[in-house]
Amino acid sequence: MIGLPALTADTSAAEACARLVDAGWRQVGAGDWSWAFADPGDHWAVRVTPFDPGYRMFARDCIDGPANRWLPTVVDVLPLLRDGYVVLMERLWPAEQQAASAFCAALGIANESGATAPTAGPAAGADEPELVALRPRIQRLLAEGRGRYGQFAVCDIREGNVMANREGRLKLIDPLGVGGWKIVDALRNDRADLLKDFTLSQVEDFLTIPYFGPGREGEGDRRELLAKAAWLYGSAVI
Repeated sequence: MIGLPALTADTSAAEACARLVDAGWRQVGAGDWSWAFADPGDHWAVRVTPFDPGYRMFARDCIDGPANRWLPTVVDVLPLLRDGYVVLMERLWPAEQQAASAFCAALGIANESGATAPTAGPAAGADEPELVALRPRIQRLLAEGRGRYGQFAVCDIREGNVMANREGRLKLIDPLGVGGWKIVDALRNDRADLLKDFTLSQVEDFLTIPYFGPGREGEGDRRELLAKAAWLYGSAVI
């Protein structure tokens, strides 16, 4: 499929990244939660993560819901080991900042991850028909996320989560997040009661996202947090 290497449900996220490189895909980005690769022809992209339940919900909604000009084309969600997965989607590029900000302002759903407030502009209008249709759809997705993950679910609509396709059309890419800093705080403060929605393997996989990788901000905390998780879950308080 579109030049993808074999990626099966027993493939880890790290193995998936290595197989993509071997197949000629090149890494074009790495966020806090995932690695992004583009195919050799620069037409398709994949997003690889060991654990990111919020983006999985969004990707499924893009596949199962009606097409919308403000949403990316998502082809498939391929399961990896445990809660890891690969999203196959159209290739996107960084959007112009003012245009991205205008889109966020027009959508009018407040960010909950600490981003600065957006600024309205001509790139997107609040009354544009497909944006009007998108607004309740994203609100429903956020409500579903909060229903599944409680206080860990956050709205992450911000300029950095708006990209553009080859023609320059803006695309919202990651509106629903699971607050990783909240998981870290719960581990550090021995709040087993707050972690009941996650298994030990999910927390362990969370601690392998790019943010905790070599040279990244969380690298020095990873070992301590893994030990905390093992103790909390091993103490049978979760």
